[in-house]
Amino acid sequence: MTGAPAASGDAPAREKVRYSPRYDAEIEQILELARRGRWEQAREEAEVLLARAPDDAAVQRLRSWVVQQEQAVREKALEDKIREINAANSVFNPTIPDLLTEQKDRGLPASKDVRDTIEKIESGRLIPETYGVVRREKGPMFDLEAARGPMARMLEKEVTIHLDNVTLENLIIQLSQTTGINIVADKSLPVLKQTLSVNLEKVRLSEFLKYVSRNYEVQFQVGPELIWVTDAKDPKKRMEETRFYRLRTGFVRPARLGSEEAIRTETRAPNNVVTVTETQKFRKFVNDEAPEMPSIEQAITNLFTGSKWFIDYERNLIVARGTPEELEVMEKIIEEFDRPIQQVLIEARFVTISKPAFLQLGALWETGRALQGVRVPQDFTGLANLQSFPTVNNVPAVGIGLQEVFTNILGRRALSATLSALEQSGESQTLSAPRLTVLNNRPATISDGKVQYYYEEYQVKQTVGQYYTASSWVPSGRPTKVTAGAELNVLASIAGDGKHIILALNPRVNTDVQLVPFATLTDYDAQSRQVLNSFTLKLPEYRTQELATRVVVRSGETVVMGGVLERERLTMVEAVPILGNIPVIGAAFRRRTEVDKPRYLLIFVTATIVNEKGEYVIYED
Repeated sequence: MTGAPAASGDAPAREKVRYSPRYDAEIEQILELARRGRWEQAREEAEVLLARAPDDAAVQRLRSWVVQQEQAVREKALEDKIREINAANSVFNPTIPDLLTEQKDRGLPASKDVRDTIEKIESGRLIPETYGVVRREKGPMFDLEAARGPMARMLEKEVTIHLDNVTLENLIIQLSQTTGINIVADKSLPVLKQTLSVNLEKVRLSEFLKYVSRNYEVQFQVGPELIWVTDAKDPKKRMEETRFYRLRTGFVRPARLGSEEAIRTETRAPNNVVTVTETQKFRKFVNDEAPEMPSIEQAITNLFTGSKWFIDYERNLIVARGTPEELEVMEKIIEEFDRPIQQVLIEARFVTISKPAFLQLGALWETGRALQGVRVPQDFTGLANLQSFPTVNNVPAVGIGLQEVFTNILGRRALSATLSALEQSGESQTLSAPRLTVLNNRPATISDGKVQYYYEEYQVKQTVGQYYTASSWVPSGRPTKVTAGAELNVLASIAGDGKHIILALNPRVNTDVQLVPFATLTDYDAQSRQVLNSFTLKLPEYRTQELATRVVVRSGETVVMGGVLERERLTMVEAVPILGNIPVIGAAFRRRTEVDKPRYLLIFVTATIVNEKGEYVIYED
């Protein structure tokens, strides 16, 4: 025999642990340096090893541990030195001269600068008296229309005129004498010599003057006390004035941040004309497709014919210059556009429920449905009246359509109570319940989840040595975002009657997001053909559920969307001990059970009109 067996009491030999497939020796060397307390040298060796194997998990863990321990040792050494100095200077470790010269009053009075600072703080207030005070004031309201003078009010009178084949000059004189209005005209105007016949019966004078101004190219400019008759083609004779209009509401402008950098380019033409171009990139933080020019600005640009106008967005102020008639158009535009924008409160609930809870919720939906008579299909195409159109039992074959969607069955309170009860019973789980108020016809996004980034484009970078080639993946371009969680894109459009809301909904749920290997880059030694380095490119893989639709609901009603989120399938085998393992006859002592538990994802979206005071608005029939 070559050897004796080990004693039964001896412990079995411990198997050597392999830390890494390729770097066991280097790791053991670093650990030995750590045992000796040579942390700085251990850290340097760990960083060199990490540069050689950046993707090795064991190397990464070792380097992180060495760095932490080195920092802890340094902090402990510094703390020990500080405690040593404090102990030497402490009053609890006095010297003989200190005891002889010690004063009876052992207090430590504050220095003069400290006492002055404390006195200054106590005598003065750190914040103004108005800070945090709530002051309620009446909002600044302004009359959009300018004050009307006596002459403008006189033009609203009704006049009766019957004249045949008279010049415009005589007509103006006749109007001035009969109505008492002061009219000043330049007799050198050629238009005053034209003739016309007038037969008016109780017509407002302003309407008649507008007709004459439009057809005879003459301008009647109304002043506080008189009317000037000028040539409409001569802009120098226009009686213009400047008015200021302060708006009650704000503007919907693009929500974006300015660029930190600007690219300035100068181009010099052959004729020494220098063209300067400045390019900036803006970052939008609200992607709601807000136009560059607000709607009121577009209306003023297209409809206002005055000479000048300007909008101050910071002060909600419009300054316009033009004739009184042109400024009346400006006032009409402001009157129509300067109104609060309607808002819609969007309440979304992403809920997963079991099949029994799903059936229970469906029963609640059905029992809550109001009893109605037989619904008659409605024809919106006009085809039902054709003789060739198919019919069933003398009733046109017209579909009922979306006349009864799952809305107005459970209100906000009833729906919340039902979902809360299901969640307390353990049959449901709320993934996310965001709330958001959106402007009418402006898109919005609600997102709740974990965000990860990955690169879609890589370039291979190689370093060629004498006996090896080191390769690496270098990402290029911008990273792509993938979100694990719930997201809802919504756009609400309120109908003109205020009762209905057209919702464009795009809910999306991403689950099981993980990075999976896509490609592997491996470097080999030129002589031994051993693997020197390996890098795996990973791309995301996830399960997504997405829905895009449009629905019409009333204010305060709920839309439900959903489908199967996942199916949990289990196979359980129960057996009698020992007997269940016997071949052939063991099947009689075993029971096989298959469990299929589908969980449904339901998305509830409630839309409610909200006024500018924050109150819910529901219009009645």
